[in-house]
Amino acid sequence: MDLQLQIAQPTDRKAVAALIHDSTNQWYQQHGLGKIFPAGPESCELFIEVYHKLDDGYHWIARDEQDMIRGSCFFHPRETHLGLGIMNVHPDHFGKGIASRLLSKADELAGDLPIRLLSSALNLDSYSLYRRAGFTPYAIYQDMVIPVPIEGTAFPRLTNGKIRDAQIEDLAAIMQLESELLGISRKRDIEYFLHNTRGIWRIAVWELNGRIEGYLASVAHPASRMLGPGCSYRYDVALDLVNWMLNHHHRGTTPVVLVPVESLELSQTLIKWGAKICELHLAQVKGYAQQPSGIIMPSFLPESG
Repeated sequence: MDLQLQIAQPTDRKAVAALIHDSTNQWYQQHGLGKIFPAGPESCELFIEVYHKLDDGYHWIARDEQDMIRGSCFFHPRETHLGLGIMNVHPDHFGKGIASRLLSKADELAGDLPIRLLSSALNLDSYSLYRRAGFTPYAIYQDMVIPVPIEGTAFPRLTNGKIRDAQIEDLAAIMQLESELLGISRKRDIEYFLHNTRGIWRIAVWELNGRIEGYLASVAHPASRMLGPGCSYRYDVALDLVNWMLNHHHRGTTPVVLVPVESLELSQTLIKWGAKICELHLAQVKGYAQQPSGIIMPSFLPESG
């Protein structure tokens, strides 16, 4: 197949959204699982909108000789790393080297920076792809879905810290948290959450005596209803942030949150709250990655570390 890698154009938006929707749903359904995107293909235009807003000019596609888009990948250059975002290949063209071609673009864009990604542990084809390319897993996360009653939750508070909506003045403290606990910097992403121009985001902080010791972002949209990214020093702070966000952003829905598998207290409490583990994801890196500490709760939108 004669493929050309090129930067996606605004006219490609609907075709890429359909590719994300159809290829992701088909893979999960072929493996006995439900649709990841139950809404129509148009809902997946959210990914294009968000990624182009954050990283315009870093969305690459693979186009064949019939001018059809057969693959797509979003890249996120950040201060400390290159984030590899959602990658999709047309279902009729799995196993034809399209993903490898797109992945090779990451090396070119990253330069000397590490490349970070988050991928499903269920998809051994993608895991093999990343291993061949030199990626190494450094953290494992449980995907947990949490049903939230329309009237909200009644879970008890575990800490005496104050939880509130984050303000732009909190940017430096949030970035310091991520630097300490995860070893990354992504100012552009945090600013995007704080400004919430799309109207689908929420971001909260936990503070005590004027010191911010945890934060949690959240998205509520038909294509992505998820808590994260976020981090905190302790599991009880993370739980209070999750509880706050469930009540303030996800009533009457079933969002997902990713939590580190090594935090037994966090997982057990979420299960008591009615959460169910539905999948595992691997954080992987090509290059150096600081071992995460505290509680890290990553996200799929945006994916940048």
